[in-house]
Amino acid sequence: MRPPTFIYPFLNDLPRRIIRLCLCINFFYISIMALADEKILTRVVSERLIAKAYYSPWLSESLKTSPDSKRIAQIGYKQFLVLDGKVVGRQYDNIGTPVFSPNGKRIAYPAESMGKQFVVIDGAEGKRYDIIREESIIFSPDSLRVAYVAGIGNKRFVVVDGVEMAQYDAIGMPVFSPDSISYAYTAEKNGKQFVVVNGIEDKYYDEASSPVFSPYGNRIAYAAKNGDKWFLVVNGKEQKKYDGVGVPTFSPDGKKLAYIAQLGEKQFVVIGGKPDNEYDLIISNPIFSPDGKKVAYVAQESNQQFVVVNGVPEYVYDAVDESSLKFSPDSKRLAYSAQLRGKWRVVLDGVGGKFYDTIGEGSPIFSPNGTRIAYACQVNYRWLLVVDGVEGKYYDYIDEKSVVFSPDGKYIAYSASLNDKWFVVVNKKEGRKYDEIISEGSIVFDSNNTIRYFAERNEFIYMVEERLK
Repeated sequence: MRPPTFIYPFLNDLPRRIIRLCLCINFFYISIMALADEKILTRVVSERLIAKAYYSPWLSESLKTSPDSKRIAQIGYKQFLVLDGKVVGRQYDNIGTPVFSPNGKRIAYPAESMGKQFVVIDGAEGKRYDIIREESIIFSPDSLRVAYVAGIGNKRFVVVDGVEMAQYDAIGMPVFSPDSISYAYTAEKNGKQFVVVNGIEDKYYDEASSPVFSPYGNRIAYAAKNGDKWFLVVNGKEQKKYDGVGVPTFSPDGKKLAYIAQLGEKQFVVIGGKPDNEYDLIISNPIFSPDGKKVAYVAQESNQQFVVVNGVPEYVYDAVDESSLKFSPDSKRLAYSAQLRGKWRVVLDGVGGKFYDTIGEGSPIFSPNGTRIAYACQVNYRWLLVVDGVEGKYYDYIDEKSVVFSPDGKYIAYSASLNDKWFVVVNKKEGRKYDEIISEGSIVFDSNNTIRYFAERNEFIYMVEERLK
């Protein structure tokens, strides 16, 4: 017996109905799980009073936090250092912005007294000079060494571990190798520029750029110019000459180099000595994926910009934010923000997301295992966080640089403000209200379920620690 004829349309549409039903069930399941996560999450908060907040009117950065957010340094109104709430050292005529070592255990800052300048390292004053280049003070990656640029009269030199290097007419910023063994900088003498590595001068050129160490510290590269030609110098060996070259980038294993080059009116990226396709303009320095198998950069052709991955161009946009281009930690995914007709979107693996007025600085951000992605964005002057494609609550402002995943990727935290109050949001749950969340140190995960940050309330600074469960 045949079924009634009105049944056929229903049967023909059954697969589509089943799919819609499954999608609805999946949507409700995700919504229920999200609500459950919000209700289940408990934040156990502890506060420790650190100090009264000092903000020097003479410094753009009078307050600094250590990389691990365990220590905080301020410059008092009378030009003295306040470290973790205690006055450290003596009062000076002037004090510059303090610098923490990578491990957060050491601190250095420039100071001035009786017309002479010097660097104070862990409370000990260094030799006095006519000038200290404040922004040059740097700790080695292992935190054991210190270097900075100083000057006497019209001569400049680098001081490494308290030892003065040779004097020159001009000095670039010193850099340490990743293994902390070597140091290098650009110098100028009698109109010629050159790179100095561990106190030894390299060949003199008309111009020389800042040196770059390989990840293992066994190679060093920089751009140099003689006459009208530019070229890369790698471990003292000159590479192929071009009309122009950019900053060199080493692959994670240090075996390959990638850089921008120009011949005539066209630019291209040289990867491992081989030139890639030519374009009108290369917008960004090339980046390697963590496994070293992929190279990506932003290029421009006919006033349109696009990302190139292993030589293959992706979709064309009006603009691509070069600073947003990044691979996931597992090297499997690539994301960036792009603009089309005045609106911005995040592009993940070549697929564009929803358009917004602005994508926040530092976005997008991958979780440590590369499976999740988040970015801050703006709509009609209000901010929200998008996590795995799901929009969060709207706020007056979100500190874009504060967004961070927990090591296991389960939690995501960021600081936001609403009605002139600041707080930390963890998995959509808002924390205690403060006058300010100090963004310099941002938010740090000590473990998968513990966060720490500094906050200010009633002109007092607190270290806030939260246990998530």
